[in-house]
Amino acid sequence: MFKELILKLKLIFIPCEANKYRPKFLEGQFLAYYVISLLILKLFLVPFIIYFPKSIFFAEITKTALIDSTNEERVFSGISSLKENAKLDEAAYLKASDMIEKDYFSHQSPEGISPWYWFNKVGYNYKFAGENLAIGFLDSKEVHQAWMASPSHQKNLLNPNYQETGIAVLKGDFQGSEVVVAVQLFGTPQAPVVTPQVPIPGKEEISEGEKEIAKETSEPVEEKGGEVLSVTEPEGSASLPKEGKDIALNLFQFTALSYSNLLQKIIYGSLVFIILSLLIVIIFDVFIYQKFEIQYKDTVFNTIGFIILLIIFLSLDKENIIQLIPHNFRIY
Repeated sequence: MFKELILKLKLIFIPCEANKYRPKFLEGQFLAYYVISLLILKLFLVPFIIYFPKSIFFAEITKTALIDSTNEERVFSGISSLKENAKLDEAAYLKASDMIEKDYFSHQSPEGISPWYWFNKVGYNYKFAGENLAIGFLDSKEVHQAWMASPSHQKNLLNPNYQETGIAVLKGDFQGSEVVVAVQLFGTPQAPVVTPQVPIPGKEEISEGEKEIAKETSEPVEEKGGEVLSVTEPEGSASLPKEGKDIALNLFQFTALSYSNLLQKIIYGSLVFIILSLLIVIIFDVFIYQKFEIQYKDTVFNTIGFIILLIIFLSLDKENIIQLIPHNFRIY
């Protein structure tokens, strides 16, 4: 049984003497079914990309993806990774909420409130600080690539002075349309300077909890860039059982972050395998059998057409599909 299965697979996929070095999968019918299957898998990305920003997991996954992408770029450039800071997350959320509520998209609010106000509001005493903003995007990679393509935003992402980051991703009504806003904050905390305590005769020693810590008085370096999105517990997630939520989250993470790359690898591998198989067929027909039959020419033409389709599929990657979908994406 097992040997029969191996033999059938060999006849279908491997050029060998048993199939006269013409694997069955190069026949038109098989290739047609394979093309249709790949097309369906490709088209699956379109409704997912459109629906994903409306899902309860979008903010959570986008936040993780943006931090990971930032740190990958920093490590690649020989810069230390950023640590996520809860206060910066909170400050980013407050900034994103303020932009949605007051209908503006800028580092400075209509009232003249600067980005550094939000750092101070959450009690983040910074030495260095920066901000990146984005709005109206469909995918975290779109945001990251746009920030990296902008010198001012890239400066924030790869600034070696920064040690920590915080991100907020928030949905809301902006100028009459429901959009997603992202705010990424960067910071380095002000290093505390501990003043030596000199014992005074006749007085009890002050407890550790009562000691005051003096802070550095050097001026902070503030840098602007794009916008950051802040994340809280996704709306609607509380209604899902924990086990169901975990399964759904993993599925969305895979589809958002890995599905497109995996499909591209499958298409690329198929392309290489088919080209090699076709070359083997040509070699045996022309150089060994010394013949080039008409039926074989049809197979060649069908296979070449299939190869062209695969190349087209490779060009339609996730980033190109996103560009074809109308959306008003901006960074600041």
